[in-house]
Amino acid sequence: MDPLLQTWPVPPSAMLWGSKNSPGSMLRLVNFTIGFCSLNFSLVAYLFLISGEGPDRQFARTWLIAFASANLVPTVLWFLGKVRGSRALKLFGIWADLGTASVIMTFTSHDAALFGAVLFVASGAYFTYFLNFRWLAFHLAFSCTFIISLAILAITRGTLPTAGVIARTDVILCAVIFIPATIQFAWRQLLARANGSKVDALTGLLNRRGLWDMAERVWSTSHANRVDVAVAVVDIDKFKAVNDAYGHEVGDTVIIRTGNRLQQHVNGFGYAARTGGEEFTLVMIGTPYGLRKRIATLPRAVVEATDAPLATVSIGASTMPFTPDMEQFDYTAFSRAIVHADHLMYEAKSSGGNSANTAPLDMTRFDRMQRQRRFQAPGSAVN
Repeated sequence: MDPLLQTWPVPPSAMLWGSKNSPGSMLRLVNFTIGFCSLNFSLVAYLFLISGEGPDRQFARTWLIAFASANLVPTVLWFLGKVRGSRALKLFGIWADLGTASVIMTFTSHDAALFGAVLFVASGAYFTYFLNFRWLAFHLAFSCTFIISLAILAITRGTLPTAGVIARTDVILCAVIFIPATIQFAWRQLLARANGSKVDALTGLLNRRGLWDMAERVWSTSHANRVDVAVAVVDIDKFKAVNDAYGHEVGDTVIIRTGNRLQQHVNGFGYAARTGGEEFTLVMIGTPYGLRKRIATLPRAVVEATDAPLATVSIGASTMPFTPDMEQFDYTAFSRAIVHADHLMYEAKSSGGNSANTAPLDMTRFDRMQRQRRFQAPGSAVN
């Protein structure tokens, strides 16, 4: 069995968006905001230390200084973009919540402690943008339990008027709960709309736009697992004849059937996208042997003896070997791999169809094929 990624497919969530190394201005702004909030946390801790409302016991003061100073390490790592991946993002969130709670507990003034609980709003924003809704629910449950406990402690000790404590607690809970929850709801709606624009309406597979979005994730996954990437273009043979003989409704059924079987065949190793009328594009990761075997068995995987009408496919696949220094997604290489695979698919179709051609992406050979295709007469391609 191929030593491939065992957690595929990755579930869609805001965490994926947050962990992507994207050049987008929105992500940069969110990254800066979270980093600033983390830095500001240490600053607030130092300010309370020198104020009269900070801790008065030596152990509490030592803990406050130690945590505020230690917090500068993950803050610097965050600004440097070193906090990546699911585990690191979760640990950063846990650090923020537990650290906030432990520092607030050192305050001798219950009024100051309740005021300091507003810091949970900042960590709530982090959980909203960089982790999924389950982790946000965990954060809200933890922070609300902690804030209510502070309020009960202030009331039982009689350090503040009961009505004042309730008023303060109400304001803080509203900020801690409703701001992240509202952002999460709006964010999930935007994600749903964005993902909807990347899905083909007929087959439920990704469309061309979704292909490119997922390609970046596949590229990162292949590099993390040190495996190769393959791009395959699949075209249904003689599809026009199917439409002419059986009608467009049956033709749509053939497209849906083929798309489902393609996805089932590569599931766990990649994904399938519908990128044309009867054309699909597959992106897979694996060892060289595993990819060759998976591609070679594709023509048989999409056809069953009981199919009516019977529809075979022609496949062209371009493989890109793992390269340690190509960590960032290479748009040019991926684009050329698609064109290379498309050319190989037409070669398979010209040879009678129901077959797969596979070749590594060779930039010199690719440029030569491009020149040949420019001089190819229009309409000479085999359907």
